[in-house]
Amino acid sequence: MPAKKKSAPQGRDANQRPGQFGTNNQRPKRDPNKKKVDPLKLRNITYVDYRDIRILERFLNDRGKILPNRITGVSTKYQRKIENSIKHARHLALLPFVAGGLK
Repeated sequence: MPAKKKSAPQGRDANQRPGQFGTNNQRPKRDPNKKKVDPLKLRNITYVDYRDIRILERFLNDRGKILPNRITGVSTKYQRKIENSIKHARHLALLPFVAGGLK
């Protein structure tokens, strides 16, 4: 008796493994042409001052870490200025190194 060939499982693509990018749990894709708006250019901020805590706190997360520019939308040039200003403000005790409730 000849051996039977295995066929693809019913209801599944031949190239897909079970639980691998199923049709039900795919998240909608972001529009690749849509760029994030630079928040500093929106407000016409050209100089990032280490004493301006309100602006600098916007670029910190709840734990006190500096957010990357892919999340904030800031250009690379201003991201470096923001990082240096935050580090300067931390050194002068204007900003905390760690969030208040995590000590």
